[in-house]
Amino acid sequence: MDIQSFSVKQDVSFGVGLIEKLGDYVKKMGGTKVLLVTDPGLVKAGLTERVEGILNKAGIPYVTFSEVEPDPGCWVVEKAVKCMTSEKADLVVAFGGGSAMDTAKSAALVGYSGKRIHDYWGYYLPVEHDTVPVIAIPTTAGTGSEVTRNTVITDENKYKMVILNDNMLPQCALLDPELITTLPVSVAAATGLDALIHAVECYLSDLATPFSDAVAEKAMELIGPALPRFVANRKDIQAASDMLMGSTLAGITLSLCLPNQAHALSHPLTGYYHIPHGLANAMLFPTTMEYNALADRGKYKKIYNRLRCEYPYTDNFEPSMLIEYLKKLNEDLGLPRNLGEMGVTDEFMEEMLTDAQKTKIWEHCPRSTDVEQMRMLYEKAITR
Repeated sequence: MDIQSFSVKQDVSFGVGLIEKLGDYVKKMGGTKVLLVTDPGLVKAGLTERVEGILNKAGIPYVTFSEVEPDPGCWVVEKAVKCMTSEKADLVVAFGGGSAMDTAKSAALVGYSGKRIHDYWGYYLPVEHDTVPVIAIPTTAGTGSEVTRNTVITDENKYKMVILNDNMLPQCALLDPELITTLPVSVAAATGLDALIHAVECYLSDLATPFSDAVAEKAMELIGPALPRFVANRKDIQAASDMLMGSTLAGITLSLCLPNQAHALSHPLTGYYHIPHGLANAMLFPTTMEYNALADRGKYKKIYNRLRCEYPYTDNFEPSMLIEYLKKLNEDLGLPRNLGEMGVTDEFMEEMLTDAQKTKIWEHCPRSTDVEQMRMLYEKAITR
């Protein structure tokens, strides 16, 4: 008999306008000075200023770190750690998308230890010092980083270090749908697909449990109908609410399982071509799902019906129907047709294959994949 286990160790709050309660959460967690980690785009949009105003009103001292980059590197984490320690902050507020979340969580993990984020590269390495607590506030519906135990940080050699550690999990996540209603359409599409891919790939992982399946199914049920509506009109608060909750549920499955080939192959694309993570996943996803169809045990039909819950299909289902639906979804959302349209060639193929092989994801994919099959998946996603 297989032994299955899972745990959810976090407080998650959801509500329109919830951001106004941030001061209460900081005080409840005993924070005396906050490191607010955000990105330049949110500063420019005025959203960071809103958070700063809330902290000021609550009488909570803070320092803002806004040097987050789209592809967070170890050098940015080191700057954030230096800001935190020099300002003696004892609580981190991660405010933004996946890049801000990963930077904040990594800085909090390093804390006041004097170590580097490189020292924790890998899976569940021991942490022998006190980490800094994190409140995570997502401004995109995609990465689910507010509820995951992992970050992805680029090292000096362009390698995407995947770090999984229980100490990386934010203690508190605040979900406010209002915060994602100003997303640009391209970001809404790419991050929304990233959330969907989290749910689907974890659903197909051989690490899946009945609990993670239930969470993934609900995530797909929320995201499937909401994603096109949200991309069409980000002010649709119900669509925004469904996307944000769906993204968080998908993030929970990501902490319980591991994703599949799309994620393993997308990380090198971000490292070598600086393609946003969600967009790289979206370009690979129809190809990897087509590849995995040979190993389907009936879940493709369930995925199809969850994504199209208003129009479920029961008779004569073929996995190819799901593949065609995913291709059409990319097209409807205005995404490129393939990686080639984004400038990807075989120039860094060998380097990307070397980096892609370093993850444990390959051990838990629905269909086994050797290096030549990885090459084939890249080539197909470049030209399809």
